[in-house]
Amino acid sequence: MDLSIDGKVAWIAGGTGWLGQATARALAAEGARVVISSRREGACRALADDIAETGSETLPVALDTTEPEAARAAVARIVQTWGGIDILVNSMSVAAYGPFLELERATFQASLDAKYLGYIACMQAALPVMLNQGSGAIVCVSGTGGKMPIGIHMAGGSINAALNLIVRGLATEHAGAGIRINAVSPGPIASPRQDAMQDAGASADSVTSTIPMGRFGDPEEVADAVLFLVSERARYITGTVLFVDGGAVLTT
Repeated sequence: MDLSIDGKVAWIAGGTGWLGQATARALAAEGARVVISSRREGACRALADDIAETGSETLPVALDTTEPEAARAAVARIVQTWGGIDILVNSMSVAAYGPFLELERATFQASLDAKYLGYIACMQAALPVMLNQGSGAIVCVSGTGGKMPIGIHMAGGSINAALNLIVRGLATEHAGAGIRINAVSPGPIASPRQDAMQDAGASADSVTSTIPMGRFGDPEEVADAVLFLVSERARYITGTVLFVDGGAVLTT
């Protein structure tokens, strides 16, 4: 199936995380020129070099979105290198789990800074480029915690809910300009994040018992959903939240 991604510039913000890596590899396999950014400069370079060995064009960019103007500087470098940005995938996160009454203000602030404000910074930096081009696709990775409250995931879940609202609002605002904005909402995925949730008290058996498909998902299954939404195959889809969760939200 031709996704019409070949040659497009795809920026994965949070590209060294479990989903970011899977998404970067999936986009590169479709012929995209891949920008990998995160706070971990060494990890960005290592992943970019690894993907480049397959013949794909890559650009590692060290980016701490908590620093003022950092996202705009990253966009300036991307545009200088490749002339524009066709795709933005927001995939930053922070593991913040525990009983609500035991969570400190700093835990909520870290989630707010790393994910919510980080996504906003990247979109505010990339959108002017896309508006000038008259085209673009953005996918924000949120999570099912924004739809179905999880007691040990209140910090991240509340931010996911807020991000889903922003996705719908921005999709409405920019649809006429040729820009599509969607969200992918993963459920329980086999990853270090899921390990952290288990450490906080959510056993694997208790989690999978709430999933109609009866298993954790794989990062590649989430990346496939992202790939579809940024492709021309999804050219009439905007403002949606696509759940990749084995049917978990059906039980709420």
